[in-house]
Amino acid sequence: MLKNIALKIAYIGKRYAGWQIQKDVPTVQGEIKKAIEKITGEDKIKVIGASRTDAGVHALCQVANFISSSEIPPEKFKYALNTVLPDDIKILKSCEVDMSFNARHTPCEKTYKYIIYQGEIIPFLKDFVLSIKSELNIEKMQKCAEMLVGEKDFSGFTPEKINTQRTIFQSQITKKGNFIIYEIKGRSFLRYMVRNIVGTLILVGLEKLKEEDFEKILKGEEKAKFTAPPHALYLADIKYPMYDI
Repeated sequence: MLKNIALKIAYIGKRYAGWQIQKDVPTVQGEIKKAIEKITGEDKIKVIGASRTDAGVHALCQVANFISSSEIPPEKFKYALNTVLPDDIKILKSCEVDMSFNARHTPCEKTYKYIIYQGEIIPFLKDFVLSIKSELNIEKMQKCAEMLVGEKDFSGFTPEKINTQRTIFQSQITKKGNFIIYEIKGRSFLRYMVRNIVGTLILVGLEKLKEEDFEKILKGEEKAKFTAPPHALYLADIKYPMYDI
């Protein structure tokens, strides 16, 4: 009997050319597909991911689903997959969901976090945070971050040309010791949107851009000029109102 299996996944993005399968390069989706096919003996498994993270981006909570006729109990997929997946990809949970569930298209709320470290970087953190030695004006950054909340046209923060309207529920910056954490929540995000927002906020914090310059980008009058690097960006959480995944 066919079952729809949902997976909650964490991974380090450093070695991968993003989530989505591409020819001749390692991807997270590709590794998970291979692992499922190995433990089930099935071929042509289609793995659907909630978010197509860019190359180098990490995930604390990615969600995916696939259809299988395997007799492996849904909750046991977690353990079976973790025995064959690379060490930098981990299944946190596996469960059965109804056949209508689609990780990408079922309505959800996604949270991204970007981590900046103020000061000299600690060596073991270099692949996970962005080091900025100059002092950042957090107050100005937060003021601009708050402008993003609501339904807006984010064409200034993405190379996409159509369907650039998005709804943002939360956009905030917090400082904890040497760490500055930017958190943004929304239903969906455009290509490079979060990294372009972070890059622009950094320029505001460095006082290389004024608040009115940020507003011009938000209005689509200008384009974002700095895309923050991917290694400090995390897909932090995904919540589906109708499902406990």
